[in-house]
Amino acid sequence: MNRAKFREKVSGNYIALPTPFHDDFSLDLASLRRLVRRQIEAGYCTGNGVLLAGGAAGEFSVLDMDERKQLAQAVVEEAAGDISVVVGVQDTSTLRIQELAQFAQEIGADGIQISPPYYEPPTAEDYFELLQSVSDAADIPMIVYNTWWTGTGVSLEHEQIARLLEISNVGAVKWSASDHSTYESVLRDFAGKVPIVDNQLSEVWSHMLGAVGFTSHLPLAWPRWGLKLWQVLQSQDYVAATEMLSRFRIPYYRLFYKAYAYSGSEGHFDKAVLDLVGFPVGPPRPPGRTLPPSLCDEIRQMLIEADVPNVAGAEKGDGQQVSVG
Repeated sequence: MNRAKFREKVSGNYIALPTPFHDDFSLDLASLRRLVRRQIEAGYCTGNGVLLAGGAAGEFSVLDMDERKQLAQAVVEEAAGDISVVVGVQDTSTLRIQELAQFAQEIGADGIQISPPYYEPPTAEDYFELLQSVSDAADIPMIVYNTWWTGTGVSLEHEQIARLLEISNVGAVKWSASDHSTYESVLRDFAGKVPIVDNQLSEVWSHMLGAVGFTSHLPLAWPRWGLKLWQVLQSQDYVAATEMLSRFRIPYYRLFYKAYAYSGSEGHFDKAVLDLVGFPVGPPRPPGRTLPPSLCDEIRQMLIEADVPNVAGAEKGDGQQVSVG
């Protein structure tokens, strides 16, 4: 595949969509479609953003195969080519990963996100064989996700990244590392050869080293914030970008990790945030748990202090002071 042409497809805010549920935990595809439209209407398009359907924050692990296909198709249809869509195909089974990859290709997704299987930790050779088999099964770009912290048994290091480039459909790497030197060396040596999406919460440093984008949950709360951050990064105004991150992203993730200590779900935090800004998408699906009111109050106060607009319960003038353009 042409990795240079794929760069624009994964540039900017790499936005992990939550999966909306009704109160009975059935899929709420109408709300999912509204969420996609909300991002597009705010100004997201291919080049400044990409939507991830069915990632960890989309609670893929509690969805069955049919549900995963339904949500992927809904996002691709609603995006209608205006913004790139990547489908999460992580699974414990190579055969199911292949099935999801083929489905993503059939519906016209721009790429798939793939990480090592979990629970039964694979060896590095298992993982490379999986990637090659998926590349053979579906002609769709793969964004290889280095999930070293999940206990999968596989962490891509410098030499493994070089080997990845030999697999024809590897289109990009969603990159994080357990130590700073490995993180930096991969960006330095490979950012010109394969598109790299930062997943290290190092948006400024990764951009300086050639990353094409960054994992971004905050545009769900405040779509225009993410657009502004990408704009200032692209203009190389790294001081302004650092100030934006200090004011919003850093306190956001401080509470995100506090929420994760309460419940292992990755969907509950974004869902709590969306509810607080007037865009409810339902509860997380068990075993994930809805966050307690006390923590939601902390999240609400964090949003107000970051000047996020339309926060429920904000006093007149709170959360409305700073325009991000």
